[in-house]
Amino acid sequence: MKPSTIALAIALAITPAVNAVAATDNSSKIVKASQIAEGFINLFYEKQSGDLYLEANRLNQPFLLLTSLPHGVGSNDIGLDRGQLGFTRMVQFERHGPYLILKQLNTDYRASTDNAAEQRAVKEAFAESVLWRGKITPGKRALVSINDLVVNDLHGISDVLEQTKQGSYRLDKEKSLILPEGVKSFERNSDVDVLLTFNAAKSGEQVAQVTPDGKHLSLRLRYSFIALPDTDFKARPYHPMSGYLSDDYLDYGTEVNQDIVKRHLLRHRLEKVTPGDAPSEVVKPIIYYLDPGVPEPIRTALLEGARWWEAAFTEAGFINGFKVELLPEDADPQDIRYNVIQWVHRATRGWSYGSAIADPRTGEIIKGHVTLGSQRVRQDHLIARGLTAGWEDRAAAEEASMALSLARIRQLSAHEVGHTLGLDHNFAASSNQNSSVMDYPHPKVTLNGDNIDISAPYDEGIGVWDKFAVAYGYGQWSETSQAVKQAQLMQEVEAQGLRFIGEADSRSRGASHAYASLWDNGSDPVAELNRLAQVRGVAISQFSARALLADQPVAELSDAFVPIYLLNRYQITAAAKFIGGTDYSYAEGVAGHSWHYLAPELQQGALDSLLATLAPSALTIPTELLDALVPKAGNYQATRESFDSSLGVITDPLGMAEVLSRHTVKQLLTPQRLNRVNQGFLFDKEQLSVVSLVNKLMAATLYSDIPNGSELGVWMRVNAVVLDELLASYHSDTVTSEVKAQLFDRINYAQKQLSRKVKRSSAYEAAHFEWLRHSLEKGLSDSKVKLIQTPLTMPPGSPI
Repeated sequence: MKPSTIALAIALAITPAVNAVAATDNSSKIVKASQIAEGFINLFYEKQSGDLYLEANRLNQPFLLLTSLPHGVGSNDIGLDRGQLGFTRMVQFERHGPYLILKQLNTDYRASTDNAAEQRAVKEAFAESVLWRGKITPGKRALVSINDLVVNDLHGISDVLEQTKQGSYRLDKEKSLILPEGVKSFERNSDVDVLLTFNAAKSGEQVAQVTPDGKHLSLRLRYSFIALPDTDFKARPYHPMSGYLSDDYLDYGTEVNQDIVKRHLLRHRLEKVTPGDAPSEVVKPIIYYLDPGVPEPIRTALLEGARWWEAAFTEAGFINGFKVELLPEDADPQDIRYNVIQWVHRATRGWSYGSAIADPRTGEIIKGHVTLGSQRVRQDHLIARGLTAGWEDRAAAEEASMALSLARIRQLSAHEVGHTLGLDHNFAASSNQNSSVMDYPHPKVTLNGDNIDISAPYDEGIGVWDKFAVAYGYGQWSETSQAVKQAQLMQEVEAQGLRFIGEADSRSRGASHAYASLWDNGSDPVAELNRLAQVRGVAISQFSARALLADQPVAELSDAFVPIYLLNRYQITAAAKFIGGTDYSYAEGVAGHSWHYLAPELQQGALDSLLATLAPSALTIPTELLDALVPKAGNYQATRESFDSSLGVITDPLGMAEVLSRHTVKQLLTPQRLNRVNQGFLFDKEQLSVVSLVNKLMAATLYSDIPNGSELGVWMRVNAVVLDELLASYHSDTVTSEVKAQLFDRINYAQKQLSRKVKRSSAYEAAHFEWLRHSLEKGLSDSKVKLIQTPLTMPPGSPI
């Protein structure tokens, strides 16, 4: 064959292959037709088809996947709020033949060892989760459509709606799509926003309140692909007394004589320019950026409160280590490099949150995200208006109300930023002169003569506990002195008598620590309850229509009265924790070596103060005030913030008494509390017993002298509440058999007492006693028996 012929044959053989490659290079066509977002992960949105492609060029490289809600539902009850962060997953892309998968890695089980075989043994022992599979498009660039990955409810929105009893909402993919303006890529993260629509045959009650059509809920969801930081960050071991949030995992590389569970606290990376014990400028400060959508004067208050943390970092040796600024106009809050403080609107007041995106390997916080509910400040202002309704100087009252509201905003800003710095709640701080902003404080209200004083409602600045926590978690010393320095900090805290009690033994009704409560004040919760009773009495006596805003009808006065009537609700909870209460510490020193029940005299004193809140005189509303609480006017309607009424639209004074008295009685008769009271008595006969507790409760209510006038109805309603809760505790699955026996005895005794009262009373009162006796008789054998079939509900108090 001639050379030219050979060349022609080769060309003919090669040309079809070249054409085949060109024909199948679909990736180039996609790139040309797409809106491109290049960065951590390259994204290509093909406008014509609405498909989103991802370039699979980061294979077998772990990163974080986070879902969040850039837009919220707008309902505190549902909890799907703007800015909410979902579950942080450590994932990686893997290619298997023509397929790309996204696998969630199992970070709960590890082997911290250099032995590859040990690491492989752990990896093969526990399952991982494949979240998605896609097919790679032929071409020079490995592109794969991720529509099926992101048009998906990975956030668990439908689960939340079901959990909050909104019905069965299901994702409608036909009405869901990728939002091209939400496809962004930055240096350390890439984001994809989608609009998801959820359908239900019947709209949920709360969904209907905040959605144009409650059967179709459309919500914007964000997927963030986030780069992991380098491995230079050194995890700091968690100590229960440190006051920090933590992550934990099982480390199978641990020696048998060591704890297999490893815990590290959460914190930002903060390094000194000059390492060592001496103060130094920092390599890179921790900077938080405030949402510019916050209006004044709230904006300034939020900035001031968040900046309180500057002092803690300075004292910990970090010069200019912490800053708070307004988010620049050219900055994108989606950029993972920005820690943000976001102002969020809801239809009702709700919780604020301090969340953090952290590296699960080390606990390093990558981004802090604060969500502040805008309606909360209005509740503080409402409380302040009610407290100052008796002031003659209305200009001073208005100024004081706004000052209280802004003081709370400063404290709230510092509190939530504290969470994003890694700090946990400290619900015992109020017992140490408000040593931490990580507690939940109630506004401090005092009496100046016969006048209400709210001039110092909240403390300014962070507390001594907060400074300790920052020093412990962030303090940077030489390697040889770090353990010594941290031990010294712990010893100083113990020497000062500072308490730290977190979530586990603070929130629940059965929690036992006597000095860890929410929304309380004072080192002695019982003394504070007694003091607050006086303040509440004055506030009720001086309450008037001057508590209303300028444009509100007088019929709204009943709602303004709610937080005044319930002013002592949280202090009641705090004082009740003395009953069967315990004291202990997480410290390793002397205070942490044992626990004990509170002294008998402290428990008896608490019981006496709590029973005083059940007195008809404490629960009865003055007649002239009751007359002023007129029904809702025109198109104004009762809301969740209103007292329930058994009288229709008319204000129900006995209903108010029922609600507050039930709050106290529930605290006293909580099964876990009764169980502790009983066991404390078994070991020390000087302690309060279940019998003496119930006897005193009955003596203060059912067996007390029958009052006259308007207090008679209150007294009767309280009696029904007491017996309802007594029967509920008796039938509780959590009350012990020993306590059940004591309650059985007291219920039988009460029936006999009631029989005697029937014979010695007027016809009206006898009917009341006979009904109580009959209910007890039936209720002993039938747990469904209730004296008040549908208890009135207490309006929400948290958050304030």
